[in-house]
Amino acid sequence: MKGLYLFAIAAYICILWLTGIFVTRRSRSSDAYLIASRELSVPFISVLIAGTWIGGVSIVGMAQGSFIHGMSALWFQAGIWVAMFVTAALLGRILSGKKTYSILDVVGGLYDKRTTKAAGVLQLAFSIWVVTMQIVGGGAILSVLMKGTVSFREGMVLTAVVFTLYNVMGGFVATAYTNLIHIGAIVFGIFLGGFYVIFSTGGLGAMAGDGHSFTVFGDLGAVQAMSWAFINFTLGVLAQPVINTASSAKTLTDGKRGIIIGNLIAIPVVVMAALCGIIAKYRFPEINSLAALPALIAIVPPYIAVFFLISMWAPLMSSGSPFLMGATTLAVKGYIVPFLGIENDRKVLMISRLTTLAIGGFSLVLGFFVREILREVTWLAVFLSAIVYIVFAGWFLKGIGSVYAFLALFGTVVIMVLSFFTGMHRVVHPLWPVTAYVAVVMAFGFVAGKKKTGRS
Repeated sequence: MKGLYLFAIAAYICILWLTGIFVTRRSRSSDAYLIASRELSVPFISVLIAGTWIGGVSIVGMAQGSFIHGMSALWFQAGIWVAMFVTAALLGRILSGKKTYSILDVVGGLYDKRTTKAAGVLQLAFSIWVVTMQIVGGGAILSVLMKGTVSFREGMVLTAVVFTLYNVMGGFVATAYTNLIHIGAIVFGIFLGGFYVIFSTGGLGAMAGDGHSFTVFGDLGAVQAMSWAFINFTLGVLAQPVINTASSAKTLTDGKRGIIIGNLIAIPVVVMAALCGIIAKYRFPEINSLAALPALIAIVPPYIAVFFLISMWAPLMSSGSPFLMGATTLAVKGYIVPFLGIENDRKVLMISRLTTLAIGGFSLVLGFFVREILREVTWLAVFLSAIVYIVFAGWFLKGIGSVYAFLALFGTVVIMVLSFFTGMHRVVHPLWPVTAYVAVVMAFGFVAGKKKTGRS
């Protein structure tokens, strides 16, 4: 079986790299490399959005979550789903008819350069963290499935090398084409394997009477479930990969349609992953919860197991790639090119490729030192929450000065540091003190703006 798995993995890698090589010729300018020359059609926008949110957390993590908490774990992902519909509705305001590349352009339309740069740094830090999360997840999946053949560290290296290289070669065009492959493999594999284990075990019926497996809030409770949903809403609504993807669409309408369709593709896939977690709880109640999805490989025949395996590994790259390219776009357009004063497009293209390689390499190195990255991602998402708060305040509460928005972001960092230094993050999620703080600061800014307008 392991030989068959290795062959399947090798064949899949070849397909991805050949795709990267094939589209390299379409990435001969910096705009082509970073945003696909703003020429992507609805199908590509759809698979980019779907792939962004069908990652390690959404597949392996969701199976783990339902193993522990039952189907109520889906509240974790529900915030993302709502965020994508809201993003589609607000896309015209987000892009604002400009040549948008990143969150810097969104914040820059509302506040000064200092605030804009601060928001970009926080977004960049989170994006790199997510890339690292996918690499660590890849190591975990391959080491579990290929126990004794591929170690955890080797699985990390393989995952990082595979998706970093095809992005270095073909840029965002490669991300779009490979995500088309990834989504096809994920949907086919997860439903093929999922339906097999559901119908062959009868586990869903058996677990129906198991306490909290199919209750609305499970053992989470309404407060924690809503907290998960809210955190992920603020994580997703202005996420850099989504802005990057929407900016690459041919038209605003294509961008909106692609976001909605991609979201609708992602929802049933994540639900199936959660159902698989319930089956794993039924068949293997004593296993480590992180192995809930990989453990099911043992009860499916080889001709299904091959596709099931790929459907577990592919999400780590389908999500890692958009975040990697989003981080590249943000770093290159927001910081590197302005700092170096580069105007020649060939040099910008070269810098872009080197930046992609550097971020992929740095994320891999970071992965060797982080072990709880999957659980801690919601803590770093608080940085994105603060950005969303100041952007929405700027849109709907006119007249707030840039100094208040900057203080909101700076204070968020201070609260996060103090929260971890004192250990309060284990008692109260940092999102809530940050939310209260930003609300107070922006309210002061709104009142001050009103007074200033009145005096003038």
